[in-house]
Amino acid sequence: MEASTGAILYNINIELAYLCVQVGHTVLYTILVAYRLLAMRSRLNQVMGGHNSGPYGTIVLMIVESAMVFTIFALIFIFSFGFKDNGITTISFLCIGKVQVST
Repeated sequence: MEASTGAILYNINIELAYLCVQVGHTVLYTILVAYRLLAMRSRLNQVMGGHNSGPYGTIVLMIVESAMVFTIFALIFIFSFGFKDNGITTISFLCIGKVQVST
């Protein structure tokens, strides 16, 4: 009788690459959306004169703050996953599920 070590279900290098791409995509998307909103606010001020463009600034802050929370937890998860620290990996993974916005 011979013992089996089991099947390898995932490759840690591929998983880390996927997580890095996901965080990079989130940061890039946030920057592009924030830039577009700020450009629209500037255009609105030019066209309408002294029109109140406060909602644009508020929306940009909400988007950046929500993406920042996800990015911080995802980076903690990536580093702890890479260093194989199961405790921090589990905690950060559970936190990511609470702050992640489905796209």
